Amino acid sequence: MYYLLFIFYLALACFIMTRIAFTKNAGLGSRLVLILFLLKLFAAVLIGWMSQKFYPQGNDYWGLNDAGWKEYHLLMADPKKFFTEIFVSPYQNGYDGFFNSIGSYWNDLKNTLIGKLLAFCNIFSRGNYYINSVFFNFAGFLGHMALYRVFEDIYKGKKWPVIIGCFLLPSTLYFSAGIHKDLIVFSMLGLYCYALYFSLKNKLTAVYLITALLSFVVLLFIRNFVAMAIIPATIAYIIAARKKWNRNIVFAAVYFIGFIMLLLLQIVKPSVQPLEVITQKQRDFFDLPIASSQLNTHVLEPNIQGFVRNAPQAIDHALLRPYLWEPITTFLVPLSIELFIYELLFILMLFWYRKNQLQTPFILFGLMICLPMLVLTGYIVPNIGSIVRYRSLYLPFLITPILCSIKWGNFNKKNILNYKIFINF
Repeated sequence: MYYLLFIFYLALACFIMTRIAFTKNAGLGSRLVLILFLLKLFAAVLIGWMSQKFYPQGNDYWGLNDAGWKEYHLLMADPKKFFTEIFVSPYQNGYDGFFNSIGSYWNDLKNTLIGKLLAFCNIFSRGNYYINSVFFNFAGFLGHMALYRVFEDIYKGKKWPVIIGCFLLPSTLYFSAGIHKDLIVFSMLGLYCYALYFSLKNKLTAVYLITALLSFVVLLFIRNFVAMAIIPATIAYIIAARKKWNRNIVFAAVYFIGFIMLLLLQIVKPSVQPLEVITQKQRDFFDLPIASSQLNTHVLEPNIQGFVRNAPQAIDHALLRPYLWEPITTFLVPLSIELFIYELLFILMLFWYRKNQLQTPFILFGLMICLPMLVLTGYIVPNIGSIVRYRSLYLPFLITPILCSIKWGNFNKKNILNYKIFINF
């Protein structure tokens, strides 16, 4: 029965996806949209199968699906409790600890909300993981499509580099396909960017406003650090886009003022300690069982000196690991190759850079969300497996501009020969 249900919902999802206005207006054509959507669903099946095969003792993906099945039974038996328990904290500290990782109502809320959402999916899927993946990745694919529409509008005439950057980056495709927080974060981030970009380019409509507010609120509840990173980047982007001022100066000024305000806030209200929040996050990761891809990570101290001292290691862990020669597990081999290819693309961009490709402040907006989040990940996460998963969500913002900024027409025999002569010299 589950096979028939899966085929039915798969066909229905494909039919709807190729006919909704959001995807039809992207200009990709129904056939290409269908191929890209099926690739997304293949990744969803793959991550479900691999997580069950290699981690049968328990993993987040199947654990959340099981929790959703329990929530489904609660919905059927006691609908009142199903809805009201969302707002009840089981902890003595009540609703404190918004950024805490352990013993916090807010930290539990993300899994609670996903479980509640799965309960409604289970009305149709009967608890089957792969059918629920179709439902979740229908929304997840819209995140890819939203980013494509933004970058396609920025890089006109660069259809395939934008498609590769927004749909086909392997780790992004894979890790954003599981029934997990990552899928929701990626989708909401894409939709938020779409609403913000086109509301500034065209005009602010009710649809754009609701999309931006809803996606921001979901990010705030599911992964609050991402929502916090969005705020200053959005302020700087709006000022730079509306006033047509120098984008570099605007972003630098906004972040400098934000830094000064944080310092003043700590003086006025000493209980507010942002650096202590980050160091506590790292301690919470250290308390977890040692992973097979564990990294030797320095302990953070909650002061400026400690963060400056650990910055090189954080950047190395977030942007450069795993090295091509150091895969600790077989699973990391393709990820290290993928990262090496991105590094080569960055080098190619430095030599064959297409001028006037990064004039829009949106590119800087994306960088100022992604780079702080990646460095933060490097500070607090002590294992490569988790780092590559977190990093995958931000790769389209980094790799798409690189792909679109390379002068691919320069790759002829004459230019390559001259480059070799220059290197040998």
